[in-house]
Amino acid sequence: MGRITLLRCAPTADDQGCPPTCEELETAARALAVDATTVWNALQCCFPGTSQARRGQTFVMGQQRVVGPEGQCVGIEQRVTVALPSCACPEGESP
Repeated sequence: MGRITLLRCAPTADDQGCPPTCEELETAARALAVDATTVWNALQCCFPGTSQARRGQTFVMGQQRVVGPEGQCVGIEQRVTVALPSCACPEGESP
């Protein structure tokens, strides 16, 4: 299983301790939604073409979750499980 993580800067309090404006929060939320959709669509569209197999790469999309805001960052994490073709242990080793 693998993870794809995309992070952006998150709006934070200013030097006087005032919270971000509603407009700043809305812009960040829109960017987060676009990022989540972009990662999902990219995997669904392009990942099958990464294999020479007749049906393309075998994979299963897992959970997508929001990460943060923490440490002035916010983003998404997409889990994906990929079947590796012809995966075998070298002779004498066990899995």
